[in-house]
Amino acid sequence: RAYEYGFFGIFYILGMCLGFILLASGVASRLQSLHVATTAEIFEKKYSSIFLKHVASLLSVITMCGILIAQVIAVKKVILSVGFHHEGIFILFWLFIIAYTILGGLKAVVWTDIFQVLVIVGVFISLAIYFIWTSPAGFINSFITAHKAGIFKDSAIFGLEQIYPVVLVTAMFSLIEQDLAQRFFAAKSKMVAVLSSIYACVFLMCFAFIPLYFGISAKLSGEIMPLDGNPLVMFLKSHTGELVFVFVICGIAAAITSTADSLLCAISSNLAQDFKFSFFRKINNVTLSKIITFIIGIAALLVSYVMSDDIIGIIVSSYNIMVSCLFVPTMFALFKNKLQKKAAMYSVISGMVAFIIFKQFIVLGVLSDMLPLSASFIGYLVGDLLSNKKLCKGC
Repeated sequence: RAYEYGFFGIFYILGMCLGFILLASGVASRLQSLHVATTAEIFEKKYSSIFLKHVASLLSVITMCGILIAQVIAVKKVILSVGFHHEGIFILFWLFIIAYTILGGLKAVVWTDIFQVLVIVGVFISLAIYFIWTSPAGFINSFITAHKAGIFKDSAIFGLEQIYPVVLVTAMFSLIEQDLAQRFFAAKSKMVAVLSSIYACVFLMCFAFIPLYFGISAKLSGEIMPLDGNPLVMFLKSHTGELVFVFVICGIAAAITSTADSLLCAISSNLAQDFKFSFFRKINNVTLSKIITFIIGIAALLVSYVMSDDIIGIIVSSYNIMVSCLFVPTMFALFKNKLQKKAAMYSVISGMVAFIIFKQFIVLGVLSDMLPLSASFIGYLVGDLLSNKKLCKGC
């Protein structure tokens, strides 16, 4: 988004970093101490409700499917930017991601994530060093010029209106999403979970300035970028040699596949562990996860053809579904004892109803993002109050 909005393009990363800070402040250690396999299991363990567990799991799956579809679209845009306009290449690449996720499972995803991160970091840090070394003044001036240029799309308006939906919603989603949570559930200790959050925050914030620089530079270059292409890829294609560009594509492909395979694994984990399908009882969990991974991967590919190409918009909208319904009861579950099932039920229902109303029927700008979470909080308090009154009458 730096290509369109300049400095405000870093808002999404700020949201992730804020989420990691909050995780390091106590949420990560709480997650690790629960000894559950999915975030939905928190509702069964803390609220003693299998129904709420299934609802939470379903909402989590819907959210992750939205993010997965965004990754499919990102793959397509990168392949088009490279110059491959044949649909078969895009489809084969996505099938490859599905295949190695199925064959390897979570263990392979963790190990490949490590390798992919090393590739991403190595490629883009090397590129940043090269650009700074060859033109140190140009590197600094690009940020100064960007501030004064006035060529970015409604930057000031974007900055004010997107603080909640992009920064805060992203931060809140980081606290409850299955993709991140499964790492904390698997952490060896609370300290490992906390340190991982701190290191991730510091690294992500520092690394974010590299794509920010390239996005701003692409805009300042005045080059016309095709609508179906990726500005970062197009800019580096015209400013680097063929060999370097190959490494760039490898780095971008690693970034996308790292997210995609992790999401596929998280979705299949949710569905296989949180839902006990009666017609699949004879199939063990590993085989069932592989079947689900294949079905979800193909479904994401098909749905990507009818979605818009606003990748960040799709991701943030997906976050909002889960945050509106599950953030409040999940936070209470992590930091409060003596929880009431009715409170969580009212919270989830209120958040979902408000989300549907203010997203589909009464659109109020940024308020449409804020009101569902507020409704979820009020619903929780009402449910808790009613439950406590009932208990008092029983006494």
